[in-house]
Amino acid sequence: MKPLQGKIAVVTGASRGAGRGIAFQLGSAGATVYVTGRSVKGATTDNRPETIEETADGVTSRGGKGIAIQCDHTSDHDIRNLFEQIEREHGRIDILVNSVFGGSESSLPLGDGRHFWERPLEHWDAMMVAGPQAYLLTTRYAVPLMAQHHKGLIVNITFFIKDKISSNLYYDLAMNAINRMTLGMAKELKDYNVTAVAVCPGWMRTERVIDSGFGPEDGTTETTAYVGRAVVALASDTTVSKFSGETIMVAELARKYGFTDVDGTQPLPFE
Repeated sequence: MKPLQGKIAVVTGASRGAGRGIAFQLGSAGATVYVTGRSVKGATTDNRPETIEETADGVTSRGGKGIAIQCDHTSDHDIRNLFEQIEREHGRIDILVNSVFGGSESSLPLGDGRHFWERPLEHWDAMMVAGPQAYLLTTRYAVPLMAQHHKGLIVNITFFIKDKISSNLYYDLAMNAINRMTLGMAKELKDYNVTAVAVCPGWMRTERVIDSGFGPEDGTTETTAYVGRAVVALASDTTVSKFSGETIMVAELARKYGFTDVDGTQPLPFE
């Protein structure tokens, strides 16, 4: 029997990137995965070809069950409808992975420079609204389906470099808001036996990164399967509550649990 057979998972922002990699690995572990995002066949975002239907099919082909649900995770209406459907169909959620992020879309204005005062406010809105705010909105609806059963795992995908500013000030603030939010969630969810963990991958070879010319030979990147295997390891651990509130590197989890990237290596944290 697969380790997550019978588990119900939701992965947001799963049309591409980390979300897709995580959904695939949860499928390989046997989970039923609700794959959510805005990109559907015939109506994708940011002129990208990837869709949630493709991701759901990949989950199913790997041994799980993929269910594609279009959802804008900045919309309270969309999120409420998503979880009402899950409640009707299953009555619970075991795993929630928050992985939406609007700050990388090419449709954003470029701005006049790299400094925070030279960046347009659209960058702030994209990173904070389709980021920590979306995480919070989504988790608000997921928690009741976990708390009533006194079990559940929430994984917030984040990024940070210890003692450094990550990328730019807006991005760094968005990621650290997620990290701090995870700590607060863990504290409030402790009495309900629901664990909240922030997981930080390295420099992933997402579709955008590959399109920019970076491949395995670059030597500093990792696949999105690596973070997916980290999520599976956490979801399979009956003592996962020991990590609740922490922000943990995928590389650190790889050493703790003994999993590797698809090439058999254990990439180090991105610095």
